[in-house]
Amino acid sequence: MAASKRNTTIDFWRGLVLVIIFVNHIPGNLIEHITPRNFGLSDSTEAFIFISGLSIALVYGPRLPQGDLFGVVRQCLQRAFKLYRVHLLLTAGAIAVFSIGYELSEEIGLIEEHGRNAVFGDTAKGITGIILLGHQLGYFNILPLYITLMFWAPVALVLARVHAGLALLVSAAVYVLARAGVLTLHSWPEPGTWFFNPFAWQFLFTLGIVTGLLMLERPVPYRRALVVSALAFVILSLVAMTAGFGLMPWLYEIALTKLDLVKHDLGVVRMLHFLALAYLVTQFRIGDALKTTIVGPDLVRLGQNGLTVFAVGSLLSALGQVIMTLAAVKSSASPQIIGMVFTILGIIGLLALARYLEWNRQNLTARQQGQAKGLGLSPSQGRLSS
Repeated sequence: MAASKRNTTIDFWRGLVLVIIFVNHIPGNLIEHITPRNFGLSDSTEAFIFISGLSIALVYGPRLPQGDLFGVVRQCLQRAFKLYRVHLLLTAGAIAVFSIGYELSEEIGLIEEHGRNAVFGDTAKGITGIILLGHQLGYFNILPLYITLMFWAPVALVLARVHAGLALLVSAAVYVLARAGVLTLHSWPEPGTWFFNPFAWQFLFTLGIVTGLLMLERPVPYRRALVVSALAFVILSLVAMTAGFGLMPWLYEIALTKLDLVKHDLGVVRMLHFLALAYLVTQFRIGDALKTTIVGPDLVRLGQNGLTVFAVGSLLSALGQVIMTLAAVKSSASPQIIGMVFTILGIIGLLALARYLEWNRQNLTARQQGQAKGLGLSPSQGRLSS
């Protein structure tokens, strides 16, 4: 079977999500006040996980009917171990950045906050915990979740190929057990559990896989009742998160305390908000329109180089936190303004990185084609021999 054409709309949304994650991982910068989490009940994490499941289905789904189950399992495991290596490198880089930041600023929070005290307080246990994934630094805990989901991916794919309802039923049962506290992963050496409970978040990941497999057969169906309901839900969420556009301050507190918005094990309401938003985005083809704008192609490039962009963005976000701390303790400059300037420059840097990666890939492809032509091979044979 010929490879299906890459879905650049999904790449666009992935690229936009990566930018939002980068902005939100530099807390205190002014730009974070305009990211989607300020206007709805879900945030970029839900989009990241759902899109990951969607992409898994689009890439590996067509191979299951051909009997390539072992190939799919092998590649999912290879992806998991690649993510593990990247996670360890990113964590090591973050520790170095915060260490240097502490030496320059003498701000104790840089080595104590967001789980960093476990490393700097007891280095042997802290590093061992990181290697075992039992300990994760704050803002560096998405990849461990993604790693565990890659182990679940082949199971979800097989179940969904048997029947979509079966995959959702099994996944929902695991989710219920996770919400009941029966299934979770404990932290070490510090007490507690993983920030993201993979047994809960696999449900949204599985929803992405099921959606992707359905998309291989037909577009997501339009249902007027669903559109109206989703639109009403999104609007009500907007009103709640903006405290009635500033007119009802009590509304925001009610939303946070009364609704199931917990992030650790994926609150039902925050998941429903994301699904409603995703359905509207699909039905109104918002991604198709936005990817043709002036910034659209750049965001598509970001999405097509997701892991590299995420890795560089993660280290830049750690650097941004250090720079804002230095601005606060070593100068009279506003940390919020400094953070905003750094964030804007960081986004520009990520866009430039994605352009470079595409240029490098195109040059590599051109060289391979030239070598294949010189040897009298087809371009595909040339790529296979390299």
